[in-house]
Amino acid sequence: MEKITIQRKITSETLRISQLKRFIGKDVEITVKEKKPGPEKTGKPTETHSADGILAEFANPTLVNEEEGKGATSC
Repeated sequence: MEKITIQRKITSETLRISQLKRFIGKDVEITVKEKKPGPEKTGKPTETHSADGILAEFANPTLVNEEEGKGATSC
C-alpha cells in the first residue's frame, strides 16, 4: 500500500492533483484534515529565543578546550 501526503490550500471544490495519476483506476481512501493556521505572513520577523546553554547539562568536560574563548583555535 502506498501513501502520499499533499499539503495545499483549497480554493475550490474541484481539485486537480497530478500526484494522483498513478492511482487512476484503483480503490483509494481520501482523508482531508484542516490544519490550524500558523503565524500570519506579515513580513515582520517572528519572535526568536536563544538556544544558548540548553545543552550545557549534556556537556562532556573532557572535550572542552580550556583555552577556548582566549583566541586559541584547534582543528
